[in-house]
Amino acid sequence: MPPVRFLPDEITVDAVPGETLLQAARRAGVPLASACGGEAACTTCRVLVVEGEEGLAPPPPDEAAVLVPLAEDANLRLGCRARVQGPVTVRRLVIYADDEAVTAWWKALPEPMGREQMVGVLFADLRGFTAFSESLLPYDVIHVLNRFYALAETVIGRHRGRIATYMGDGFMALFGPADGEDEPALRAVRAGLDMIAAVGAWKAYLVVLHGRPLEVSVGVHYGPAVVGALGAGESRIITAVGDVVNTAARIEQANRSFGTDMLVSEAVMRVLGERLVAAPQPPTALPGKRGQHVLYAVEGVRR
Repeated sequence: MPPVRFLPDEITVDAVPGETLLQAARRAGVPLASACGGEAACTTCRVLVVEGEEGLAPPPPDEAAVLVPLAEDANLRLGCRARVQGPVTVRRLVIYADDEAVTAWWKALPEPMGREQMVGVLFADLRGFTAFSESLLPYDVIHVLNRFYALAETVIGRHRGRIATYMGDGFMALFGPADGEDEPALRAVRAGLDMIAAVGAWKAYLVVLHGRPLEVSVGVHYGPAVVGALGAGESRIITAVGDVVNTAARIEQANRSFGTDMLVSEAVMRVLGERLVAAPQPPTALPGKRGQHVLYAVEGVRR
C-alpha cells in the first residue's frame, strides 16, 4: 500500500492503490476541502505535488479540463481525481481557519412585533467581486464567499454584533444597546475597522489561489429602528427595519465615489465625536435621500 504524505499536516496514510487523494485524506482525518463534494466541479481540493509525481495516475479528462486555467503549474492536482499508484507527498492549498466564530448575544425580544431601539447598523461589501468571480468556477465562488462570511462572523461576534442579512457578496450587521447610549455606534465602528483589517490579511491567500485580491468597503449609521422577528417558519430572522438601515446601505455605497474604505454618518460623529480619527468628505447626495449629506472617512478609534 503506497504511502501518501499530506502537508502541512504531516500525516501519512497508506493508500489503497487506485483510490483518490481525497478518499485517502478522509480516511486519515486530513481536512482536505471539497466544496463540490468531489465532482471535479471546483478547485478547493487542489494540492501541490511536492514529491513523487509519478505516484499519481495521469489526470483524467474532467480533471485536466478544470486544471487548464492553472496550467502554469504542472504540479497542481485535484484531490478528488488524482488516483494513487505509488508513494507521493502533497500539500493541500485550501486551508480553513481553526477558530470558530464566537457570538454571545441578541436575546429573544419579548414583543412579538419587535421594539424600537437605538442601533448601530453596519453594511459591508466586497468591492470588485463581480469581476473577480467571472474567472472562477461556481463552487470556488461559494468557497470564497463562505470564507468571507466566516471572517465576518468572527469579527462581528467579537464586538457583540449580529449579522442580520447576507446579500450576495455583502452583509448587514446590527449592534444593539448594552452599556451606554453611544456604545452600539462605537462597537459598530470598531467592528468595521477590524473587518477591513481582516480582509487585508486575507488578500495573500486570495492572490495565491486565484491570482487577485479583494477589498471591502464599510458604512456605519446610528439611529432608531424597529428590531424584531421577520418572516415565518425556519426562515424567520431577527432584523431591523427603519430609515437607519436604508441610510447605512447608501453610506457604504458612497465609498466608491470617495475612494474610501469606511464611511460613517453625521449621527455617528455626533455621539462619538473626538473618539474617532475621521476626516469629513465633501457634501454628497445619497440615492433615495433628500438633501446633501456629510460623511466621514474613519481611520481609527482613539483610546
